[in-house]
Amino acid sequence: MKKYLLLSCLLFSTWIVNAQLNLTQVGYKSYTGSVAGVWHYVDTQGNEYALVGADDRVSIVDVTTPSNLVEVFSVPANSGQSSLWRELKTYGNYAYAVSEGGGGVIIINLSYLPDSIQSKHWYGDGPCAGQVNSAHTIAATDGYIYIFGSNYANQGAIIADLTDPWNPTYAGLYDQNYVHDGYVRNDTMYTGEIYAGVFGVVDVTNKANPVLLATQPTPGAFCHNTWLSDNGQYLFTTDEHNNDPLGVFDISNLQNIKSVYNYFTDSMPTEEVHNVRVLNDYLINPSYGSQITVCDAARPQNIVEIGNYPTGTFLNWDADPYLPSGRIISTDTYGGLFVFEPTYLRACYLEGIITDSVTTLPLFNAKIEVINTPKTVNSKLTGEYKTGILTAGTFDVKVSRPGYYAKTITGVSFNNGVLTQLDVALSPFIFEGTVTNAVGGAAIANASVHASGVNGSETALTDINGNYRFTSLTDGVYEISISQWGFLTQCSSILVDGTSPLDFQLAAGYYDDFVSDNNWTVSTTATTGGWVRDIPLGTIYTPFLANPDVDANDDCSNYCFVTGNLPGNSNTDDVDNGSTVLTSPIFDLTQFNDPYIHYERWFFIQPNVIAASADTLFIYLSNGITTAQVDYVTLGSPGSSTWYNNAVRVANFFPPGPNMQLIISISDKPGSGNILEAGFDKFNISNGPLGIKEPSSSTNFEAYPNPFNNALTIKIPADQALENMEVMVHDLSGRLLIQGTITSYSSELKGSQDLNPGVYLITLIANGKSGIPLKVVKSN
Repeated sequence: MKKYLLLSCLLFSTWIVNAQLNLTQVGYKSYTGSVAGVWHYVDTQGNEYALVGADDRVSIVDVTTPSNLVEVFSVPANSGQSSLWRELKTYGNYAYAVSEGGGGVIIINLSYLPDSIQSKHWYGDGPCAGQVNSAHTIAATDGYIYIFGSNYANQGAIIADLTDPWNPTYAGLYDQNYVHDGYVRNDTMYTGEIYAGVFGVVDVTNKANPVLLATQPTPGAFCHNTWLSDNGQYLFTTDEHNNDPLGVFDISNLQNIKSVYNYFTDSMPTEEVHNVRVLNDYLINPSYGSQITVCDAARPQNIVEIGNYPTGTFLNWDADPYLPSGRIISTDTYGGLFVFEPTYLRACYLEGIITDSVTTLPLFNAKIEVINTPKTVNSKLTGEYKTGILTAGTFDVKVSRPGYYAKTITGVSFNNGVLTQLDVALSPFIFEGTVTNAVGGAAIANASVHASGVNGSETALTDINGNYRFTSLTDGVYEISISQWGFLTQCSSILVDGTSPLDFQLAAGYYDDFVSDNNWTVSTTATTGGWVRDIPLGTIYTPFLANPDVDANDDCSNYCFVTGNLPGNSNTDDVDNGSTVLTSPIFDLTQFNDPYIHYERWFFIQPNVIAASADTLFIYLSNGITTAQVDYVTLGSPGSSTWYNNAVRVANFFPPGPNMQLIISISDKPGSGNILEAGFDKFNISNGPLGIKEPSSSTNFEAYPNPFNNALTIKIPADQALENMEVMVHDLSGRLLIQGTITSYSSELKGSQDLNPGVYLITLIANGKSGIPLKVVKSN
């Protein structure tokens, strides 16, 4: 399996010198199609060449003068055998190229460069004669070629003898698994068995009878290629999956192969290394994300990136650092051929062990930061950490771990090629306290204490004695919220240094902004859009917000209840084909003289639809026996697509009792297809009104036109709330002629067009209070 993408070709029309970190581009050649593998060759006159596996040919480019790259010869693929994959290697004066597009092995005699070349196609020999048509890649070393991933047999590795390099002869076959790529040194082959998810170590001393010595899973279980360290003790592997690292394995004992390091590229760590090459304990890594990186691997258990360069938009396929000039030739799939002048430097290494200062035990997952550099690593289970930077100098190093005091070590010396050993012991951090009743000081059990800051977040519950303790935080500034049903939520920003306990007192009452779960219940029959407690993710029905993107203002958290909260389009997770009901825990109002229930609600239904009666948000109040509707909002109601503050006087519906509950219900008519969303936040109960925008006996309103001869329009001031507002029309004798509910700030008075000519009195009633009547005249 190969990962590829058809992208627009990135072409460079002129050659420029462009420097990135320790890689200076000194040459460039564009191609009209794609390019894949690249390898080097030097002729008898010392001219340097890049042999490029282009989609339709092998391109031979003179790179002796990097500023003037010239394709001197081209060996075309057979007709119809163009392919994204074409890789090649050289042995002596010959090049061997293979492709998944077919054509067998292209053999190129380079002996006559710079004047001419010879080429032919080889399709196998002996048992595989005429059968080797395609392959993924090839290796050539010590008088043999190794053809990987061919169409022959199980697609393993065909071995052919190069005693006559123009006419290879079949020598053997390793065929245990499909081999995507491989590396051979002396009599050992290191295979990338991509579908098996392992690398193999194969003894090829007897080419006719290869012997598998060991296998080892790679980090992504999709081994793409392998390369051996200079001393032969370590094997470097790549996996062709996003987010997979370059793996480093200690293979000194094949009965106990050890994974010792995983390397992710610094600039684009989610983009994996495609091929790894080794030179003088440096790794040259052509990678996805169209980047090439260079790493110092002198300490294979602490690889440090010391060079990088972006080459295009998709994949830097291959790189070859083995020219005598020291230049690196590299191919970007759709970007062309690059020539780089590298600067190889040893990194400054920092290693050590992090321990608990009390127990002396090693600490796992401690964070080690070299201040003013991007380098951050975490300690292993053994407490060990390894990192490094490129630039020598003096830096501060910060070590931190949840549950411990952070420690900064100042003035740590870093030198190129030198190991600095820094062991650090961290002291446990104590973040604890009690939560008690503000009246009487009794412990409050099961209170939720939530702390959130730059160093992390955690929620703790108090025990029966009101005690809480955080175990994963360290010193710093935290937003702390304490909540328990039956008490007023408390929140504040506090600098926590762990020098003394943090105690809190809560006053009795009811306030919930949903920073914690206080056991509100949800019942849903809708297929999507059920009530959830979450930080809202806004969705847009242009130009309106459908789902809110923030919670209600001026409360203790970013949480609220919303109807569905998946990101995407406005119809991704709105209320569909049913209802969703949010019910509060029971609250006792017998200790309140005149309780008011306050909340903020959100409602949205797409404009210009025919709203069914189901497309409505209803809010009910229950005393455990009787349920009353106290609020509703539907199409045309004020406050659409915004947080709307509302208040309900409990006594207007029934006497305050000990078993009260608030119920918020919204439903969508099945099959309507309407975009329907709701939100609920900032629940609060006050003893008496809180200066809310509530209609009173002096509420002003307008009725027009006056005189009127058809329908009459009633207009309410925008700063007045509409809940529990009614309208009555009497004649001068006191007879009630019209009675209805006001549902919007400006609406036609139903039935007014049917009144006889005369004088009438219009009265608004809000929460049981009658306002001053307004006189209107029906003219005809």
